[in-house]
Amino acid sequence: MNWLEVKGQREFLCNIPYDSDLLLSLKELAKTLKIKSGIFTFIGALKTACLFYYIQNEKKFEKNVFDGPFEIVSGMGNIATFEGDTVVHAHLVIADRKGNCYGGHLTEGSKVFACEVYLKELSPAVARKYDALTGLNLLVL
Repeated sequence: MNWLEVKGQREFLCNIPYDSDLLLSLKELAKTLKIKSGIFTFIGALKTACLFYYIQNEKKFEKNVFDGPFEIVSGMGNIATFEGDTVVHAHLVIADRKGNCYGGHLTEGSKVFACEVYLKELSPAVARKYDALTGLNLLVL
């Protein structure tokens, strides 16, 4: 097990605009605020959700698209860099009107109805690196 002690820095509350792409908006927020490392949570509702499921034995992602409307039951993630680019890694649980829940790794294509984000910058900056064992770009600690 590896760890890195981090300290909280600036903190923000933000509304993500109606009909915007949730993942792209989170990336834009991090770049606008010049955040290289951070953690965030979000709640709200989506018109459409696009989620990845990671197939571990094949080391590839499968995309699932859900036509809404959906409540965001839980959204959380982190911000790091990978090869110099800002990377937003988020997981999301959504619920339909009957309470059926679906979850996965947020990908482009999720359209916002309403979304509120709490974002906390962390120091020192953290990067990701490819891990051959899992096939994922994991945090370097």
